[in-house]
Amino acid sequence: MTDTEEALALLAAPCTDERFFQRALKALALVTQCRWAAFGRLSKTPGKAEVIAFCDLKQTIPGFEFDLKGSPCEAIYKLRYPNTHILYSSNLQQHFPDFQLIKDLGIQSYQAELILGDHGEPVGHIMVMDSLPQTPSAKSNEFFRLLAQRIGVEYKRLLVSKQLNMHQQIIATTQHMMSFVSADFRYQIISQGYETLFDLPREQIIGRHVADIHGKEIFEQRLKPLLEKSLSGEALQTQTVIQPPKYDSPIYLNVLHTPFQDELGNITGVIVSAHNITELNQLQQRTEYLAYHDNLTGLPNRLSLFNHLSHLLPLNCESRKVAVIYMDLDEFKLVNDLHGHHTGDEVLNQVGSILSKHRQQQDFAARIGGDEFVIIKHFDDTDNPEQQLQQHLAELMTTMRQLTISGDQFSVNASWGTHWVSHDEQDVSALLSSADSQMYRNKKAKLM
Repeated sequence: MTDTEEALALLAAPCTDERFFQRALKALALVTQCRWAAFGRLSKTPGKAEVIAFCDLKQTIPGFEFDLKGSPCEAIYKLRYPNTHILYSSNLQQHFPDFQLIKDLGIQSYQAELILGDHGEPVGHIMVMDSLPQTPSAKSNEFFRLLAQRIGVEYKRLLVSKQLNMHQQIIATTQHMMSFVSADFRYQIISQGYETLFDLPREQIIGRHVADIHGKEIFEQRLKPLLEKSLSGEALQTQTVIQPPKYDSPIYLNVLHTPFQDELGNITGVIVSAHNITELNQLQQRTEYLAYHDNLTGLPNRLSLFNHLSHLLPLNCESRKVAVIYMDLDEFKLVNDLHGHHTGDEVLNQVGSILSKHRQQQDFAARIGGDEFVIIKHFDDTDNPEQQLQQHLAELMTTMRQLTISGDQFSVNASWGTHWVSHDEQDVSALLSSADSQMYRNKKAKLM
């Protein structure tokens, strides 16, 4: 496997921990053939920038903070979308004579890509540096763009993960509930958390059957099996869902059931210790959503697309035809330049909605970056799939030419490329590349 193939495989792999950034930077250094790679952002200290992760192919260097003024990183934060890439191919010390790090490391070339947030604001950047000149390359530029998008998503996940840890500590002290349930499933002792949860005074809970408080269905299906196991001598830690009367939606609890023995060793009840983890559950769902969906359109993202195609290949049904459709909006840059990025975002959002509404149950649509979308369309071999495909594309184009944005009619055109998936196809990157290449040929033909 080549360095480029390994790097692309990294983009499709799920993130497991903070070591992802080191692996990603190493891949970036290999693709660009540079010694140093880094992921940085503006520091909370005015006038400073900080390096969060730094990769040196010859030694280990921890993160550090530096003065932004007079550094090449200052230039990257002056860029404005759609220009997010910068390259100083040589003579870097002459461009930035007062930046000491360049002198200390003997750096001669610098290349960087800006990472943008959901609303186009800069949230960080990735960069490579080397003691030798760098030659501009379409391959390295594209990898820079893809890696900037992926690191942006994973950095959000890291921040949300830190929020989860913080909420766990808070919940441990403020949402704690304890009770003692006797062998006949009645509450004998409760903490104040139960009064708050069920909006009942203590006197109306103690002595009552668990089913009276939670409802018969929840008791029989979720709570009784856990209590019975604990009454048989088993300590259990599990998660369950309940819905107290005052709540419009269920709440999630992390629950510890501990058998209670009297002085003779007989199990007379269960000590229940519960924490409300509803907010944590919602944050976790949001974290997972961020990893696999595009925040603007709500469509699956590039990572979801790779996962979907990896599970789809090879096709195992002879009666099925599948087309990969690569779509790129025509002259989308002019939309942003003439009407502003807010209008551009609304165009992308509405295009995403159109793709979602026009897909069948087995179909799949994703936004993979910028104004690029991919559709996986399923057909029956007996239904003239090529004709159906052209009809489907025509319907999409007709709808896209009738957008309404801020009360005004707005027409959007797009270029398409298709690839019919063979039954023995294995390479996800190859079939996407094939559809992408045809799309560019079709786009180029429009301009001739």
